[in-house]
Amino acid sequence: MKKYYTLIFLVLSFSLFSQVTTIDFESENSGYSVSGTFGSNYRIIFNRINYANLPNVTNVDGYYWAAEDIPGSLSNPYLTVDQIDVSGSTSFTFSIDMTSHWYNQWDESDELLITYSLDSGVYQNLFWVQSTNNGYLTNTPAAVDTDFNGDGDCSSVNSLPALWVGTGENGCAVGSSNFKTFITNSIPLSNNSTLDIKLQFNGLTSQKEGIYILIILLLLRM
Repeated sequence: MKKYYTLIFLVLSFSLFSQVTTIDFESENSGYSVSGTFGSNYRIIFNRINYANLPNVTNVDGYYWAAEDIPGSLSNPYLTVDQIDVSGSTSFTFSIDMTSHWYNQWDESDELLITYSLDSGVYQNLFWVQSTNNGYLTNTPAAVDTDFNGDGDCSSVNSLPALWVGTGENGCAVGSSNFKTFITNSIPLSNNSTLDIKLQFNGLTSQKEGIYILIILLLLRM
């Protein structure tokens, strides 16, 4: 039985009229598609993998998505969740549970860019993860980039956990290995029919540059 979940879409609502769509990677290619896959361990991988291979994490079991030391043959791969039915919904909230590989190994070029499209329109920024470089070009912790300016925001709220913890050279501390939940604000919908979400993984081509995730999405109904 699952204790926790990872690449996630979640809406916080107590309404009986809400609907939840969940992507948890328990079944391969169920509800999602990818540009390609590689690997079967938490190292040198872009693939679905079982939790048993992930060290120092105690709050998850089952499957998750791993992206670490991505080989050149899969340069800048992506994962998509397409054509989610949002008919009649007033808004959606995106939530993602994540941990990273090493507390201070993300470079300026490493990033996870999550965008969304309504009714097959232009993709808009939804949620970014960047290095906390702040002038350092290499080897810093990863964190949520709340203002989409290309720099992760180091804080107890926004910094990602890591399988191996510590404090980066820029002073950004990482103290937990367990998956952590990150949630966006509610995003309004206006008579929309479909929602597409894309997770674009850029860089992450060296050892210890990694991120691990699961997904849940809840759509609020009228």
